[in-house]
This record gives sequence, C-alpha cells and structure tokens, in this order.
Amino acid sequence: MIDMSSRRYEVRKSRGDQVIALIRRGLLLCFLALAGISGCASPASIEMDSYDPSHNQTEIANYYHNQAVAMREKADAQATAAVRYEALFGPEADLVSGAKSLAHYYEQTAQELERVAQAHEALARNTRTPAAVR
Repeated sequence: MIDMSSRRYEVRKSRGDQVIALIRRGLLLCFLALAGISGCASPASIEMDSYDPSHNQTEIANYYHNQAVAMREKADAQATAAVRYEALFGPEADLVSGAKSLAHYYEQTAQELERVAQAHEALARNTRTPAAVR
C-alpha cells in the first residue's frame, strides 16, 4: 500500500514537471517570436557619413557632438590618471606617458568629431526650406 501511494506521487510529480517544461518551451517560443518581430520592425538606419540632404543632418550632427563629448570625457579621465600615475610612480614611468598619449589622442579625436558635426550642422542649415509666405 505504501508503494502505491508513492507511485501516485511520482506520477503527479512527473506530470508537473511536464507542465513546467511545456510552459518554459512556450515562453521561449514567445520570446523568439517577439525578438523576430521587433527585429523586422526596426527603423531605417541612417548613414552617418552621408552628406545627402535627404538624410536628417541635424540628427547626424547631434550624434557626432555626443561622440565628441564622450571622447573629451575619456581624455579628462586619462589626464587625471596621468597625474595620479606621476604621483605614484614618478614622471618617467611608462604609465604616465601612456596615459598622456591616450589623453592627447582622445582630445584630437574629439576635435575631429566636432569638425564633422559642424559640417553636418552647416548642411542642415543650408538645406532647410523656408516656410511658404501667404
């Protein structure tokens, strides 16, 4: 009699495991379907290096401005690191010169990104159509 009740429990347990497995499979299929649908519904990409007036030049310029800000933040972080390394290891340490070189590189990159952003802004200003006068 003890064997019979334990067998019923095992059957219930295995059915419960089957239900859990089916639920997991269903959730996985739903997730994959949603991922596929969202991938198909993505907006059209913008060519960031295009100076075509039909593209949103203001949006492209904003992107380059944001990238320039990020590069300046990296430059500041490397300059700060260079000062700390100099205090710890002396001015002749490789870490100091490396951090200073990176700071210089990031600053030059930021300047280049700003130049590109300004070019896109100028194009956006020149291609705006004036409002119709009534």
